Amino acid sequence: MREGFRLEYAGAPVPKGRPRVYQGHGVTPKRTRLAEARVRRLFREAYPDAEPLHGTVRLDAEFWMPQRGRPDRDNLLKLVQDALNGIAFDDDSQVDFGETSKFTPDALVMGVRGRLRKRKPGEYFWHGQPYEPHTLLIIRPVESPSASNERNQQ
Repeated sequence: MREGFRLEYAGAPVPKGRPRVYQGHGVTPKRTRLAEARVRRLFREAYPDAEPLHGTVRLDAEFWMPQRGRPDRDNLLKLVQDALNGIAFDDDSQVDFGETSKFTPDALVMGVRGRLRKRKPGEYFWHGQPYEPHTLLIIRPVESPSASNERNQQ
């Protein structure tokens, strides 16, 4: 059985943008199209011979943001699910399990004199630990309980 995939890439995570309707046709925003293409390209570079996973899939995602507030976790997850459709798994409807976390920088950081101060632009700390904005995805197949039981009995 395939172990799954791990993809980590630098840069501010991008949420799935809402399509705009022009004369009855939905148009995906350019930022969304470019971000999905980037995720697909990075996945194919990391796993050039990968076959999509079949069956139930677990997708764990961590989004390390450059700012506090928006976007919503579900919009961040939707972009990567759509980008990986057909290359990491057959269809995003297979993703039945997973955890999605969005980490935002601390509002206050420790100053040079041991006092808290407002975070400056470009400083990224989460609970006092430095980080750079990035995305981490772990995609694994989920074994059916019957397959797991059969293997354990052998």
